[in-house]
Amino acid sequence: MKFDNRILAIIFAWLITFPEIFIRLVFSVTIIPISQSLHVNYFYASILLSSFYLGYALFNLPMGYLVDKYGYVIISISLIMLSLFTLIFSFSSDYYISLITMFLIGVFSAPTYIGSVKLVSERNPGYRATAISLLNTAGPFSLLITNILFPSYLETLNWRIIYVYIAIFAILVSIPVFFIKKIVERPERSAINRKSIMAAFIRFSGFWGMWGISTYLFLLSSIEFHLSYAYSGLVSAVFSLGALTSIPISGFISDIIKKRKEVSTAYLFLFFILLIVFPFISSDILLFMSFILGFISFGYRTPLDAYISEIIKGKEATSMGLANLVSQPSLIIVPAVVGAIITFTNNVYLAFLTLSLGPLVAIILLRILD
Repeated sequence: MKFDNRILAIIFAWLITFPEIFIRLVFSVTIIPISQSLHVNYFYASILLSSFYLGYALFNLPMGYLVDKYGYVIISISLIMLSLFTLIFSFSSDYYISLITMFLIGVFSAPTYIGSVKLVSERNPGYRATAISLLNTAGPFSLLITNILFPSYLETLNWRIIYVYIAIFAILVSIPVFFIKKIVERPERSAINRKSIMAAFIRFSGFWGMWGISTYLFLLSSIEFHLSYAYSGLVSAVFSLGALTSIPISGFISDIIKKRKEVSTAYLFLFFILLIVFPFISSDILLFMSFILGFISFGYRTPLDAYISEIIKGKEATSMGLANLVSQPSLIIVPAVVGAIITFTNNVYLAFLTLSLGPLVAIILLRILD
């Protein structure tokens, strides 16, 4: 398929990434009925998600290499396998089968984002960050519909149906993706170098704050401001709207001024400050500040991902694979750290302070990145 239309490339890239992002984010809602169905506590249920991230992180680099070498057929095959194992997970009543299938879902999710970054980068060289920013709206969009729609949905329908729907979605997307042809480039250098390694650790630090606050804003705001679950859900939804608004704006700005690192640094600095002061704000402006927090916390990511994709032309998937390999473990570590702080100290400010270390370290690393 001659796939040169820039808008279609962004649409297909978004559709490719949506299933795996939705699977991991909807777990924050489905964890309750899943733990009941599998007869396990929340700790063991949480390990299911950790199993997903383990498979996802370990296979990002090799999958990125395969996408760069063989093209988008790798993504098509991965979506088919993702669909298969998602169906198995949805019908499983055995914990260990569920654990293995979640690991395999993570494995076959690995090439989706990195391949999508390659797809939009190849077709949008002049507005690369803007294209990546539109791709990155899949995360906040999933978070938004998860917080708004699915809590009430689960009261009337079985949680397994959600995963059946996403499996069907993935298999449908895999069909046209099979026919997408990659643009052949002849890179002169390896995608693994000092710049790509440094950028990967910057991404790890940014993810520490970004996904940490995305995961725990509901709980932290509920404890700190004594909110009902319904109002805490509204706070998280408004946060998601802020993120959804910010991502394309930050990408467009970095394309216009051509300063990826500087835009990321500015957002990370504001993110660091906001995490420090957020526990002390008045509850009267909580919804407004939640929108601002979402807007700021996601803004650094798109310019940074664009920078990573530009390090070695023709090796975008491998570069992003390395970045994901290094950065994804933060999604495993930070929930455990913040969870321990809340459990053993019940100190919300300490939790926010811990999350603020992520953007602070990212700023320092950006300053020394050539």
